[in-house]
Amino acid sequence: MIRSGYATGHGDSVEDLLQELDWQIAENWNRALINGITTEREACAKVCERIYRDTYPEAEDYETGAEAAAIRARGKQ
Repeated sequence: MIRSGYATGHGDSVEDLLQELDWQIAENWNRALINGITTEREACAKVCERIYRDTYPEAEDYETGAEAAAIRARGKQ
């Protein structure tokens, strides 16, 4: 575990190392989940923007439509 860089050696026992490893795995899992959600949300917003631009070709670049803005805003709550 220590050679792989998972545990930092805060504790003196195998149990302490296993607790640290469990915490690190949970952190990595949460980070991956959040990154996946963020990526998917941005992909959905881009689809909305593309649909908006195809529907309203005369719109300015900054006008992406309320749907894309709402999707991005959910990630900032």
